[in-house]
Amino acid sequence: MCQIYFLTFITLYADFISIDCGIPEGSKYTDKKTGITYVSDAGFIEGGVSGEILPEYNYGSLDLALTTLRCFPQNIRNCYTLRPKQGKGNRYLMRLRYMYGNYDSKGQPPQFDVYLGADLWSTVSFEDASSRYYDEIIHLASSDYIHICLVNTGQGNPVISSIELRPWDLSMEEPPSTSLDQYYRYSFGSNERVIRSEFCIS
Repeated sequence: MCQIYFLTFITLYADFISIDCGIPEGSKYTDKKTGITYVSDAGFIEGGVSGEILPEYNYGSLDLALTTLRCFPQNIRNCYTLRPKQGKGNRYLMRLRYMYGNYDSKGQPPQFDVYLGADLWSTVSFEDASSRYYDEIIHLASSDYIHICLVNTGQGNPVISSIELRPWDLSMEEPPSTSLDQYYRYSFGSNERVIRSEFCIS
């Protein structure tokens, strides 16, 4: 049984970390839909190989950040290092998105684990080559850096499309002293750039 929290998140673009995995090192762009600027993941990780989903999976409404990816054919564990400027003791909304898109022309979507530091966060499993997968969590940082690790479990090379980190102002009488994993998410009034979410902590 998990305790439910309804939270309100108001965006502050200047404090965002928005990473498009697989775009060339040093490059960046501003998403026309959201106005959010994405940067290359090259400065956040060592290793991995850039890739692009095949054209037949790149339909018109697909977010640009989902059209590229980084895959990890080497090493069992590959970790991104994020250093939010607010540092430790603060909470962050983190959202990871994944799309296989048959980038390797093998037609074999992988399954792999994702860790937040030393803790298992998620097991990513695609239904098919066109499916998308995402993870979302509110994390209380215990240090000035955050490690997000993709772990090969022998069922295909891990892939990731984008990583987003947002400062989270948690307004409640008794805020939890740990991380909150997503239970369900509702979006209201997106024109005002406000997202209301439902999270649970067991």
